[in-house]
Amino acid sequence: MRIACCCAVALFAVAVAAVTDGCSSSPPISVRLSPSSPQTIDQGQTVGITATLTNDMSSKGVAWSLTGPGSLSNSTGLSVTYNSPTTKLTSGQQATVMATSGADQTKRASVQINVNPYPEIPSQTVANGSVGTPYTQTIALTGGTPPFQWSVYNGPIGTGYKVGGAVPDGLTLNPNSGNISGTPTGGGTWYFEATVTDATGATVINGLLSIQINSVAPPGNPVPFLNQPLVPTAVSPGSSGFTLSVGGTGFVPGATINFNRTPLATTFIDNGHLAAMVPAADVASAGTAAVTVVNSGPGGGSSNVAYFQVAAAETTVNFAPAMNLPLQNYQSPAGITVGDFNEDGKPDLAIAGNIWVHLLLGNGDGTFAPAPGFPIRVASPPYNGAATPNTTAIVAGDFNHSGHLGLAVVDTSNAATYMLLGNGDGTFAPSSAAFARSPLFDVTLATADLNGDGNLDLAFQNGVVLGYGDGAFSAAGSLYASFPESVALGDFNRDGKLDAVVANGSTKSSPGSELTVSLGNGDGTFTPGSTISLGSDLLAVITADLNGDGKLDLAVADAGSNTVMVLLGNGDGTFGAPTTMPVGNEPEALVAGDFNNDGKLDLAVANFNCTSLIPLNCGQGTVTILLGNGDGTFTQASGSPYTAGKGPVSIAAADFNGDGKLDIAVANLTDGTVSIFLQQ
Repeated sequence: MRIACCCAVALFAVAVAAVTDGCSSSPPISVRLSPSSPQTIDQGQTVGITATLTNDMSSKGVAWSLTGPGSLSNSTGLSVTYNSPTTKLTSGQQATVMATSGADQTKRASVQINVNPYPEIPSQTVANGSVGTPYTQTIALTGGTPPFQWSVYNGPIGTGYKVGGAVPDGLTLNPNSGNISGTPTGGGTWYFEATVTDATGATVINGLLSIQINSVAPPGNPVPFLNQPLVPTAVSPGSSGFTLSVGGTGFVPGATINFNRTPLATTFIDNGHLAAMVPAADVASAGTAAVTVVNSGPGGGSSNVAYFQVAAAETTVNFAPAMNLPLQNYQSPAGITVGDFNEDGKPDLAIAGNIWVHLLLGNGDGTFAPAPGFPIRVASPPYNGAATPNTTAIVAGDFNHSGHLGLAVVDTSNAATYMLLGNGDGTFAPSSAAFARSPLFDVTLATADLNGDGNLDLAFQNGVVLGYGDGAFSAAGSLYASFPESVALGDFNRDGKLDAVVANGSTKSSPGSELTVSLGNGDGTFTPGSTISLGSDLLAVITADLNGDGKLDLAVADAGSNTVMVLLGNGDGTFGAPTTMPVGNEPEALVAGDFNNDGKLDLAVANFNCTSLIPLNCGQGTVTILLGNGDGTFTQASGSPYTAGKGPVSIAAADFNGDGKLDIAVANLTDGTVSIFLQQ
């Protein structure tokens, strides 16, 4: 029996060996991948792939291979990373990643990778539209993996970050298709930054998009433009009623002269002259009236302000710094303008500097208080959002026919002018278009109705944008300039169309300076006028009738020679030889007004007084007062110049304490102060 048992064991061993040689029913090795289904990615993205082996007792893992574009990296026994191609794709590509068992190379699994070009919103011209006409346009997109989600980036305006802008009023952007559609309700150019996110999570932007909406409304009455001086410029308190005569451009039949917002009985003489009776009750006591000309609608609206003083005439002037001044901590204030922004009858100040806009509300006694909600931090526009804003020039105007003063603020770093629309209570809202495109490094600004359509436009050092009466603007004509520093507007050839003059400075490579005159064609474009070689470094120019002959003249600040020059107009767009008057060091800005109430325009000059700009090395700035003789010549007032802060660059005049005498406000760039000088 023992022999039989041994034989049975031997037979069992042989059977086991036979099973081991391939006759066994054990499960075979299998390979599975995760992810297992085809994957779609954008170029620049990667896919991590993991293999799972079943019944592999050898621990040999898998071998990875790639068919098609791209590469593999980070390979281990059971994982690998697929990297999409590095060469920019123009069309979709397919790749296959395969895992082969190391123990049994007949066992393998693969996954397909579909690679799309990375999404891109290419540079493109988006079609123009017209007010009232249905509009549809899809933003072009290349690459990416659908479905897509579209938006216009719209970060909070006023935080100092880049703003995405907006599509025009009346239009919407479909978030699923990138189609812009609707019926435009306002004209102008809207700049915006389109953003798209695809199914893979890739997000791309394009901040160089814009849509121009053309207005189809017939031109309305022009916005009138008021020249200085008024005739008379001032009367003594208690005077009897008198006739006030005004000159300017764009007056229409039915226009009224408004005296402190109250319309006077007005006689239309022609489109450049009006007259009105001022009753004795309006000049019974000392004070200063804001005088404007108002054209009725459609279009029309209020002109710029000229001040009429009710106070006795003086042979000289005497200024003193206001109490509790200078106003401080304004971070490089570069521009200053006056307006009654809360409509309480007291002049206020708006100041631009660095990345800020400040608003100071006048108390009527020569003191000011910061307006609620200010300062406002200027945001960067969508088309040049990388640069930190740097505000310079600032002007006031009713840019949306609201009846309230708004503000246009130049951002010299971003080729932008930031638009704030006034509510009439000292608060403002950004225009729906947010920005008007302006020349890069622009440091000056003026506003008027340059094409006579009833909407305020903007003139820069060497270009013009036309307004549509809704806070939006479109580029128009160019102004003729070489090294522009300052611009002023007026009808120099008396053809009823506003012209422009630019003061051009100089450089080391191009010494010498000049005035360039651009004659308006009445449609926002200009024809070259005269070029006047003058001085050595012109920084500012203003226009007014300085000799009372009914023709606009020019006053120019020449920082190179420390002088102010006056050129009398010939009434045909040309000007006579300059009369030169010495002032302080480096005159930078000018303002005209009848400071001593004698019926003759005077000049106040801000003198910069810096020996170098980088870094700013400034001594104490000054303000020079030049009293007009009525014939285009001037005499420096006794007591002048007055000491200002360091680096005064902008100047404005108004009656800040209500005594019937014009006062002066100066923005001092270097020490961050605002100086207020009150007449005594």
